[in-house]
Formats: sequence, C-alpha cells, structure tokens
Amino acid sequence: MISVTYQIDSKSSRKGYKSETGALKAIWKWLKKHNGKTDMSAIIYVPGSEPRVFDDCEQLPFKDPTESDFYSSGKWMRLRYQAFEVYGNKCACCGANPESGVTLHVDHIKPRSTHPELELDITNLQVLCEQCNIGKLNKFQTQWRKS
Repeated sequence: MISVTYQIDSKSSRKGYKSETGALKAIWKWLKKHNGKTDMSAIIYVPGSEPRVFDDCEQLPFKDPTESDFYSSGKWMRLRYQAFEVYGNKCACCGANPESGVTLHVDHIKPRSTHPELELDITNLQVLCEQCNIGKLNKFQTQWRKS
C-alpha cells in the first residue's frame, strides 16, 4: 500500500493508494487545487523506497487534459451516442440528416469554454449538422432541439 501525507500549515492528513501512479496523480491534483498556498507539501511513502516530498505540481509529470483528450474520452463517446439516441439523427436547427449527405455533430448548447461543469450533462447537448454547428461557434447558446 502506498501512502501519502498531505500537509498545509500545521494540519496534516494521510491517505492510502493502490498504486504509485494513482498516488502521484492525486498529489498533482491536490497541489493544483491548493496552488499559491504557502507551507504545503505532500510526502509519498512507497515500500522499499525513500519518502519523496512534493511542494509544487510542476515536480510531477502530469498536465491538464486538452480539448482533444475530452472529445476522445470514453465518457464523451458514450454520452455522444446517448445524445443521438435521445435527440435523434438529424440537425435540430435545419433538419438535415446523414441521408442528405451532412455530417452531424453533438453540440454543447452552453459552451465548454464558459460552462465546463456542463460538459457531460446531456441536457446541455443537441444534434446539429456541421454547417449549423460551425455557424453557431461558442458565441450563441440557442437551444434548437425540442424539449
């Protein structure tokens, strides 16, 4: 069992992890969350190794997910499929469908850039053809689908 001690100011807590990678990823997230606070650190204890101390997320080999990571994620792919099942296989704006030769997109009504908390909320999705979706950009929040 891998254990990590998290310390901020004079408070500390300890948590166990199944893998070293999982523990390091948790440390990275914790350091990012508490970024800017002084007198904080995380100490990882791996059996058979010396304890290691981290006080900055830059010390770890992780990075924030990119947009392409989101759109290729399993969660998004499953939700995208579900959106087609729920909202149909045609553009909610102009009615075009694949039989007419268009490419359909699953669009975020409220953009991910301004509403990241809604990125996996099916009620924030609608099916649009490529042309309608590109015209919409992230500037408009029109819900074209029928509720």
